[in-house]
Amino acid sequence: MKPKKHTIPYDFLIKLVSLAKGLVFHSIEENFPETKEELEAPYPSALLCNHVSEADVVSLSMVYPRLNPKIKMIIPAREDILLPGFLQKEFRAKGIMKWIFKFIDATNIIPILLRYIGAVPIKRPFRDNARELIKKGELRDKVDSEWTDMVTHIRKGRNLFMFPEGTYNHDGFLNQVKRGAYHIKSKIDKLHFNSFTLTYDHLSYQKTKLYIKYGKPFEIPNEMPADQVVKLVAETLGKHYTVTIGNLTSFLLLKLEKETKIKKQQIIQLLSQFKSHIENQFPEITIASELRKETFVSQLEILFAKLKKVNLIDWEGEIIRTKEVLYHIPKSLHNLKKSNIVLYHKNQLTAHFAKLESIWNQIPLEKGIEVKT
Repeated sequence: MKPKKHTIPYDFLIKLVSLAKGLVFHSIEENFPETKEELEAPYPSALLCNHVSEADVVSLSMVYPRLNPKIKMIIPAREDILLPGFLQKEFRAKGIMKWIFKFIDATNIIPILLRYIGAVPIKRPFRDNARELIKKGELRDKVDSEWTDMVTHIRKGRNLFMFPEGTYNHDGFLNQVKRGAYHIKSKIDKLHFNSFTLTYDHLSYQKTKLYIKYGKPFEIPNEMPADQVVKLVAETLGKHYTVTIGNLTSFLLLKLEKETKIKKQQIIQLLSQFKSHIENQFPEITIASELRKETFVSQLEILFAKLKKVNLIDWEGEIIRTKEVLYHIPKSLHNLKKSNIVLYHKNQLTAHFAKLESIWNQIPLEKGIEVKT
């Protein structure tokens, strides 16, 4: 197996995708486990990442320059992304954007570019035409064929980008991790593993800020059973979610549990105290630069304005009043970002909950915080 090293056209096309970052993100912050700003990926490697949204495509293009060494990738992709008319069907745009998407779809440029970069179509459970294949008893054969195809690409010299969840996570944290890593490991000898975790803060800026936490190489022993591989992958991705202004403020607001009046300055103090405790007690947790530097007052105002707009809080002057609806858990978590964006952001910290709870228990609520009983 000889690795397929990157080429100028290959790098250029990925760079082309990365140009969309300005449309999608306010900014991007990267955090590395060591002093070297790279993601180790010796051939053959499987690089694992949590799956948040369509914006992950742009995120991957930002990660690619950090690979060491740079080797061409194989990327499992939704089948419909590689089919004609994807943009119009996915975004259902109106006005001038509808005609722009229609023109792009007509050129068929997206499927061509994605296939060149290394995207291969895969079936998703209960999506695409998977139901039809289930009725015919052909789904298992189709899935096996797709995995065999990916293994073939790896053996021809490509590394693998893989979303172990298989589908977008809808509640802010990881979906159930599938057995993909176990399956690939059983097919490829001496396969290396590394990971990176994406944290999206939709609250603290007018556009989303992306945080990328790069992991360290880790091994999956050949004798490790499938359920233990799934657990290892989930723990590896989960522990690297970044603590941001958006998710830590959400955690604090929901800890109040009832309708509460709290001064903005008191929230600032709580955030600062939490930051200090995390740094001192749990240095393995990644903290966003704004929290480390305590330069987040303007971001809090944007956050409060957004929460007021969706009727989760009232905000007037220096006083924040949380509303009862903030503490309601929707019946369906399928699109939690829309139904309760605060709970969505709090859930990003799921792997850190025990540690954050211990900090919360160390910090008494100050006088002046009025909790409605």
